[in-house]
Amino acid sequence: MFTHKKGLNIRLTSVQMIVLFYLGAVFTATILFSLPIVQKKGVELSLLDTIFTAVSAVSVTGLTVVSTVETFSVPGTFILAFVLQFGGIGIMTLGTFIWLILGKRIGLRERHLIMTDQNRATF
Repeated sequence: MFTHKKGLNIRLTSVQMIVLFYLGAVFTATILFSLPIVQKKGVELSLLDTIFTAVSAVSVTGLTVVSTVETFSVPGTFILAFVLQFGGIGIMTLGTFIWLILGKRIGLRERHLIMTDQNRATF
């Protein structure tokens, strides 16, 4: 006799989902900034500096604790600009765009996520 195990059904609030999206973006940016091609020869960023730069780029603050010109190579500067643009457009805006390209409808749950990300209380 086979038993059927139900899948893990975790319901997250819209705030929790947005925080997870941003953490994922920061994690991805940190990995990108850790690549050897991003830094100039002889320059090494500490993990804390890399995370700070990633968080700052995703949140569109653009602050760094190091000189961008002296630290990042040409590909690194382009990656930094890409992450800044990604953060500037917004994670939920890009997610909505991709959702629409895939031909999916934006339901109530997705609308609630967008509202939460845009700090809107009502429709």
